[in-house]
Amino acid sequence: MLEIIAATVEEATAAERAGADRLELVSALSEGGLTPSYGLIRQVLSSVEIPVHVLVRPHSKSFVYSKADQETIITDIDLIRELGAAGIVVGSLTADGRVDEGFLGRIIKHKGDLSLTFHRAIDSSRDILEAAEVLADFPEVDRILTSGGHATALEGQAVIAQLIEQNPDLIVLPGSGITVERAEELLKATQATELHVGSAVLVDGQVDADKVAALKQLLAR
Repeated sequence: MLEIIAATVEEATAAERAGADRLELVSALSEGGLTPSYGLIRQVLSSVEIPVHVLVRPHSKSFVYSKADQETIITDIDLIRELGAAGIVVGSLTADGRVDEGFLGRIIKHKGDLSLTFHRAIDSSRDILEAAEVLADFPEVDRILTSGGHATALEGQAVIAQLIEQNPDLIVLPGSGITVERAEELLKATQATELHVGSAVLVDGQVDADKVAALKQLLAR
């Protein structure tokens, strides 16, 4: 399963044409990705047929959210569900770096049938293996997006491999800094079944079908 990041309608449709299996729809990539606008979500959902998972992240200050932040997140999830997306990508930590289980419970109540990916907030947790164990206790959490607590998934591949081995009921989705040239190494080291990529499939700012095909071929092995 190859998930490609998209921040515009044009990127989303180009990724679908190139062979993406799923999209993560975001805005403000320069800030690590934030919640896209209602209009963008609606436009993308009406323009592609592949599943669209929408990032829900109100700001880039931290993954510790105030009550007001939490209400914003819940409102966004309700809108995303009503618009008909396939999933949400969201995460929240407590002030001491643990998974915010109380707020996660609220998210689960509001998500309905949306697939739930706990995003790279896990990489900022106090203990990534502990955080994954907590998430594994929530059957409503389908996957975690992670770089293994490092700047890139390639640097964190040993941790990603450990996460996959220890949490068979969770899909571990490696993301950050993945390149076509080193994706095979990452997949062999981790036994991951999904990849999350952005710039890895771009040539001159455009989604390159050959790069997408190369990654899908590696995933199919």
